[in-house]
Amino acid sequence: MNSDQLPEDGITHPLFISPIPYLYRVNYRTSPKADHEITYTSPHEIILNLYCFKNEDRITYLDRSSKEEIFAITVDRFKYLIAESIYQVEQEKLELLYMRLLLTNRYSKTIPDRGRFRQLDHIFRQWLLTLKGGYDIYLTTEQIRTILYAKVRRTSSIHLLSTIEHWNNQNDIHMNHINLPKTMGNRGLVYECLRVELSKQGFRLYEYDPLPEDNMFITDASREIIQVINQLIK
Repeated sequence: MNSDQLPEDGITHPLFISPIPYLYRVNYRTSPKADHEITYTSPHEIILNLYCFKNEDRITYLDRSSKEEIFAITVDRFKYLIAESIYQVEQEKLELLYMRLLLTNRYSKTIPDRGRFRQLDHIFRQWLLTLKGGYDIYLTTEQIRTILYAKVRRTSSIHLLSTIEHWNNQNDIHMNHINLPKTMGNRGLVYECLRVELSKQGFRLYEYDPLPEDNMFITDASREIIQVINQLIK
């Protein structure tokens, strides 16, 4: 088993791919004589739990099928590689990582403090809401129930989640009909995140081909996404 280096297969950290090829066993100490270990199924779980570990603790990567040990690195090295990865990708992949963190924070049983990331996410979404435009939204009443119709003219998944959440918090909305541009990436994860926030019965997704007259909006939020992730890995 190699130590403190990654295999030369083109994969640094599988933050942006699926399925994830590894399991992650973290060996850590709570006192000079007390050694412990815990195994995670994704690097996203480790990111959300990094505050629990010391820089000298070790993370062993295991083959997901055979459980064979492949290589090991320190927590400090893991943090460095995560930071290096997020500065080298475009916003669409950063948003993919962010939504996986959202879903992991919601569903994983290994997260002892879900409020840490929720607070960071809340602050980030409040900032996103200051970016105006990019949505044709109107409310209508059908059988005494409020229905939201939205045509999305931004390609940012995170901005969409923030906007739909805001409208639902401000109004007693029964159903959301959301029309997404086909140029928006990560639509599968958008569906999963909306299912968490609105329930599966609370929305319907559609898609359309953007035309020049749709005046699509560009959302530059890479720096802010990186700031949130850096708060988790510092």
